[in-house]
Amino acid sequence: MITIAIIIVTVIASYAAWNDSAAFEKYTFKPYAVVKYKEYFRFISSGFLHLDGNHLFFNMLTLYFFGPSLEAAFRANSGSNGWLFYLGLYITALVVSEVGTFQKHLNNSRYSSLGASGAVSAVVFAGIWMYPQMTIWGFIPGFVYGAIYLIYTAHASKNDYSGTINHDAHFYGSVWGILYCLLFYPSSLSDFLHYLVNFRMVDFF
Repeated sequence: MITIAIIIVTVIASYAAWNDSAAFEKYTFKPYAVVKYKEYFRFISSGFLHLDGNHLFFNMLTLYFFGPSLEAAFRANSGSNGWLFYLGLYITALVVSEVGTFQKHLNNSRYSSLGASGAVSAVVFAGIWMYPQMTIWGFIPGFVYGAIYLIYTAHASKNDYSGTINHDAHFYGSVWGILYCLLFYPSSLSDFLHYLVNFRMVDFF
């Protein structure tokens, strides 16, 4: 199961970086360093590092809940190569989710970010897209939650509600999760639209 493998690698990498400040500094995402020193590896390496145990736990728990079902969906559509498409989504999402952050902070030598939030967001939204009947927290239709989440992250990013949360990564990762499914599984569009057309809110109560 690729989800478990990703979780194991991420936990090991994060723990190792917590005990090696030089590595922690070298592999976090720093747009300025990417441009100046051509350290493009930071787009991916930063996604396997986390600030602390809570940050790591939340991201990996979310991945654990959503990842296996998406793996199953990709296997159903791509057979034995399903795991490759799933891994492809995760790795590309690490890069794509940082595009907004990169553009916004490429001249800021003091800015840095890290974490798998962008890639995990891609998995969550790909899951909502492939399983439109999915519910969040047992009662919120997945597509309703997704729409609200995208609106919020777009607004938070535009208004720079930064703090310790990279809203750009969440937004770009989420959108990429949907676009990836459309790219490799175009029939998913008709399935999703068919569900929306026949959706009845009363079915959730």
